[in-house]
Amino acid sequence: MTTFRHGWGRARGLLASEVVTNVLIPAHSDVDLRLREYPDRLRVEVRDSDPHPPVPTEILTAGEADNKEAESGRGLLIVDALAADWGSSPAGRGKTTWFELTTP
Repeated sequence: MTTFRHGWGRARGLLASEVVTNVLIPAHSDVDLRLREYPDRLRVEVRDSDPHPPVPTEILTAGEADNKEAESGRGLLIVDALAADWGSSPAGRGKTTWFELTTP
């Protein structure tokens, strides 16, 4: 994990925090976090008991006033912008939300 620890430590931590927060706040669920290291990427998986897939919040344009000052709801947009790939799949009675970072 040396390459990821030094090269992607901040991004990995930010993205993991966003995905875990997405489970804890709206889903109110226990969390199972897994890190999987491959030769070319790191995959972070967060499993929870909420079956509903995560949905990114829409980005507001400059002219839209609704929810402009909201303190939440943009975590998956951050994941989408920084991760090489991400998604969600059913897992038992819940789901697994995951993201991947490529080796720098």
